[in-house]
Amino acid sequence: MRKQENSTIEELYDRIWKTKSARLNAYQRLSKTYFLSSYATSLLSVYVIILSLLQPFKIISSENTIQTINFATICVSVTLLVFVLMESSMQYNLKAEKFHDCAKEISKLFKKYEFIKENTTLNEEDKYKKFKNIQDKYDKIIDLYENHRPIDFKFFQSNNKLKEYKEDYTLIFNLKIKFGNFNRWYIKYKYNHLIFIHYYIVIFIIPIILIYLLCVK
Repeated sequence: MRKQENSTIEELYDRIWKTKSARLNAYQRLSKTYFLSSYATSLLSVYVIILSLLQPFKIISSENTIQTINFATICVSVTLLVFVLMESSMQYNLKAEKFHDCAKEISKLFKKYEFIKENTTLNEEDKYKKFKNIQDKYDKIIDLYENHRPIDFKFFQSNNKLKEYKEDYTLIFNLKIKFGNFNRWYIKYKYNHLIFIHYYIVIFIIPIILIYLLCVK
């Protein structure tokens, strides 16, 4: 019985640590998403304004170029409209703050857990009761907040080589080849860049296309 209790206590420590870290990753991901979303939306608005001013100020005079710019203006305007409608409904900033609040609450439980574990004045039974109280509070916190995305937890795993995971290995011609380092690199790349690719397109690719259209005679 005592062995089972110790196992449950260790599992609680593991869950609190992992959840806290994953929720912080979710907060950082959504904060970056909110920044890039606002930046991309602002840039799209700037693109539309600049394109709209090219013809009235006679910056361009070629008929073919004017038609191309008019078409580009319509495309960017539609993109801006769709972008604003989709992004405004996501409430990235609000979600980020909630994940941050969740992480802070779980962090408090994590500190309490460590304090109780290191407290030599408490006997095993008293410790178990206090750990049980922490578990109840942890469960309540989890029920109050939205769950993080798998990428947030995978990013935590990639930064903390706790153990080898089955996805660290790939079968090629019946040979079990370890791809752990590559998988961890890919998860980090996905978390930091790949999930934001549509923002990078708006920020970097669209202006390049527009400049190209302006330069083509």
